Amino acid sequence: MQHINANHSWYRILTMVTLLIGLGSSSLLAAETDEDSSEKITRHQYTDPQTGKKTPYLLYHPVRKSAAGPTSLLIYLHGAGGSLKSYNYSREPYQKLRQELSRRGFYVVVPELGKLHFMNQTARQALDGVTAEVLKAHNISQDRVHIMGTSMGGGSSLAYTLHRPDLIRSVCAVMPMTDFADWINENPRYAKPVTAAYGGSPEQVPDAYRITSAMQNVDKFQNIPVMLIHGMKDRTVLPQHSQKLAELLQKKNYQCELITLENLAHSDEVMRSVQLQAADFFEQATQ
Repeated sequence: MQHINANHSWYRILTMVTLLIGLGSSSLLAAETDEDSSEKITRHQYTDPQTGKKTPYLLYHPVRKSAAGPTSLLIYLHGAGGSLKSYNYSREPYQKLRQELSRRGFYVVVPELGKLHFMNQTARQALDGVTAEVLKAHNISQDRVHIMGTSMGGGSSLAYTLHRPDLIRSVCAVMPMTDFADWINENPRYAKPVTAAYGGSPEQVPDAYRITSAMQNVDKFQNIPVMLIHGMKDRTVLPQHSQKLAELLQKKNYQCELITLENLAHSDEVMRSVQLQAADFFEQATQ
């Protein structure tokens, strides 16, 4: 794993921006929040200095910031239809992960990029700004940033990693779309929101889909560990999305861990048994 050089282009953009300053049962809707009262969660708002667009976000604070050594940041992206009142990470199947990351010195930021953004250009720009703001405010090193997401957020976490490969240290994608064009062909009922997010169909704006396709940009993950988690009974996002990406990455000897769960469908339950593995994955990626 290569450490990030502070002279990388993203770092210069981050500095400039700073100075200028899911999911229910079988659907894609993110689940209702169920925050643990012992967790310290604060609400914030990033304002883009050029457009004035405001992006609210929640920030989970670590309980052992000083004792655990250097702090890290995990970006968490919720499923489609989610919001800061309704997002997967707040649910009970993620409780142990929340506790472990807090204990290990991780901040976790949950941005509200839009209910159906699918990591389009607007979402990428907003997440750049939110991330820069959190890193500066809490003195977190830019080489300790990780990303995770569920369903739409899983696909979007991979897409954002393609956008900022010099920033993201590791990525954990839960039930992800690994190619949005393939996904809407398989599941046409979601073609309308994806087309709206991207400003056209895959035939109309092919480049917009190409640059967010993990399947078409596997070499971007050469130095970025990837964890893929998928239920084998998933019919909303077929498990082949994770399986095919894992196969491509492993063929190139890139670091990729694929976890499949035989009896689970498109549900937050896929995280219940793998929470400690995910926490270990993020921690090991920073070592």
